[in-house]
Formats: sequence, C-alpha cells, structure tokens
Amino acid sequence: MLSWSGHENDTEIDLAAVAEGGGAVGLPLGSELLRFASAAADPAADGAEIHTARHALVGVGGRAMMIDAAAVAANFHMMTRLADGTGARYPAPSVDAAASTIARMGAAEMVSRR
Repeated sequence: MLSWSGHENDTEIDLAAVAEGGGAVGLPLGSELLRFASAAADPAADGAEIHTARHALVGVGGRAMMIDAAAVAANFHMMTRLADGTGARYPAPSVDAAASTIARMGAAEMVSRR
C-alpha cells in the first residue's frame, strides 16, 4: 500500500529504508512515522520506546497525526487477524505482481508475531 500511495502522489519512497527501520524514507516526517510504526509493531518494544516515539511524532506532526498513525497501525493489525481467522490467502498472481516490492522490503523473511 505504501508503494502504491507514493506512486499515486508522485512521491519517491525508499522501501529499503522502511524495511531497515531507519534512514530517509522520502516522506514528510518519515523518520518519526517510521519510529512510531516500528515501536507499535515490535513485540519486544517496551512501553518507554512506544511512549518516546509517540511523543516525538506528536511534537512534529501534532496529536491528530499521531492518532491517525495509530489508527492505521491498528487497522493493519486487524486486517491480518481477520485474514488469518477466515483462512484467506493472498492470490498467487498478486504475490507474483508484488514480488519486487516483497524482495525490497525483505517481507519474505519476516517472522510472524503469532
């Protein structure tokens, strides 16, 4: 979705930086958003890191932006649980079409939180 959004908005997004969890991702406030998203998604993250990341995002983007970012993270979590719960699988042609993005993001090597 991020690569599609960047394409639709003529914004070059560095998916490798997103996958690595640091660097200039090519978005306004990208480093703060990435830190917040990484802390929210990391099962090993402690309360201090999510607190710090949340306050850093509020500091540069405002409370409403942080709430939007949290809602997006929660929605992705919900969609994964829903798909897993219903047994839905990503269609092979869609996986094939996304192969280059999956490779750039290192998504095939990611370990599930479950």
